Amino acid sequence: SVSLAFTPGPTFSTAQTRTHALGMGWPTYVETDTKKKGGFTSKFFRDKADDADVHDEKESLLSRIEKKTISEAKEMGANLLEKTEAEAKVDWEVKADGIFGFVPTKEMTGVEPEMSRLCATISSQLYTKASEDEFILSTKDQKTEAFIYDDHGAFGDATPPFLAAITGDTMILGWRGTSSLADDLNDVACSPQSSLAWRKHAETIKAHGAFTSIVHNDIANHEESIIKKIKESGIKEIITTGQSLGGGVAQVAHLTLRAQIEDETSPWSALQGVNVRSVAFCGPMTTVLLDNASPETDAFLEKLWDNSCNFVYKNDVVPRGYGYLSFIEDFVDNAQGDLIKKIPMNRILKKILDFQGKLENLVDSTKENESLSGLLGVLSQYIHMGNLIYYESEDAKPLVLKDMGAFYNNTKKETDLFRCIKYKDVGDPLDQFMGWHMDIIRGPGLSYPEDELY
Repeated sequence: SVSLAFTPGPTFSTAQTRTHALGMGWPTYVETDTKKKGGFTSKFFRDKADDADVHDEKESLLSRIEKKTISEAKEMGANLLEKTEAEAKVDWEVKADGIFGFVPTKEMTGVEPEMSRLCATISSQLYTKASEDEFILSTKDQKTEAFIYDDHGAFGDATPPFLAAITGDTMILGWRGTSSLADDLNDVACSPQSSLAWRKHAETIKAHGAFTSIVHNDIANHEESIIKKIKESGIKEIITTGQSLGGGVAQVAHLTLRAQIEDETSPWSALQGVNVRSVAFCGPMTTVLLDNASPETDAFLEKLWDNSCNFVYKNDVVPRGYGYLSFIEDFVDNAQGDLIKKIPMNRILKKILDFQGKLENLVDSTKENESLSGLLGVLSQYIHMGNLIYYESEDAKPLVLKDMGAFYNNTKKETDLFRCIKYKDVGDPLDQFMGWHMDIIRGPGLSYPEDELY
């Protein structure tokens, strides 16, 4: 039988390149050979904040959580009402003027504009279709056919659906975004984990734990059919895609498949020469890097970066999770007034605010405060890989940004940094939340309108 190459890899010694100080999980960086040689990963670590700045950032985050914005709102009458099913449907309605005016170029994303739109369309339809025959993905210029749809049967309430489709010499693998209670749990199960799937690089690369499990499940179940189809169809590139949770899963799938193709012990190694890339929409951060990359891992990460992109729209909070914590705090502060008004909210937003409330509850004792400090330290280490395609509005030309992490000093005053985009207060943040998160694929945003599909 065919299986992922999860055979035991080399035994790693614990790298002495990263220590933790100033509270559990808060990193201190020291010189490594990679940094001295100026390798790809060195740019993430050579301009990091010193211990004093990290300490100040930690204290700033803790003090904001200690304000207990959610708890205070509840004391003033807020009860975090979730929208009814009928009310929530409004968030998914296609708007007459909701088409984004500028489709990114290949220089921005690595794919032709038509491929970005197809990935957005797949990400959108994954929310509403229930079999491969229901997907309508072809246009007058581009034929696309689904050949796998897995709703996971009896396990469907715990695992998002998976789709595989082919267009020309490209295969697209897609995952649905957050839509169920189990998806909520997968979103917050964010402990960074190494994997035997990328065992050559496991000492340096960690990924979101729940997303990694979802990828491993679907690839293990379908890899024989996928590999066979790639060979039969002359596929030259695999694109992983999805929106929200699906966007996060797509990024981990890219990491997994790229590593498997390069692993000579894996059945995927038969696909040498097939490129892998990810085109994600509104996905959260999925990757933690340690400052100990070997030259081989350094080269691998550069290829991973060059073949990754993630779309972000306006104030969307989800792509700022898990590492851009101050942005999320700004949103919570802005939303407090709406909470007191008892304005119902979508379940995704309710989940975020419930999680915020749980963080606030951890500051009530010294022991729990130390645990919170450690958790924030871990979350702060998450980054996005590749280009962030950021839209200020639906008609704006997007900016191409990069994420250098929470503690990047930016001594060169770079202007294309993702974390230079600050939260912008609005008058009705609860009402606008789902637009920020969904309009890029369901406005119809970048997706093809229904009358252009057959």
